[in-house]
Amino acid sequence: MSKVRVQLKLKGLNALMTSAPVQAEVDRVGRRIARSAGDGFAYSEARPHRWTARGFVQTSSPEGARRQAEDAVLERAMSGAK
Repeated sequence: MSKVRVQLKLKGLNALMTSAPVQAEVDRVGRRIARSAGDGFAYSEARPHRWTARGFVQTSSPEGARRQAEDAVLERAMSGAK
């Protein structure tokens, strides 16, 4: 059996991970998590990063912060993103 050597090209990988389609998917999943978490949570639009697409779901009210602290709502909402 022969050995297979795989060499990643980081420039290409970084270009893929910061591309518009990948960012759109991150945005889609982030919005779904925020909807699943309910009132008091919002998806914060993309914040550019050098190597990857990203977005954040955050509390948007004191009620959301309380729900997150007491019930870990965001962690439970992650299962709604699948």
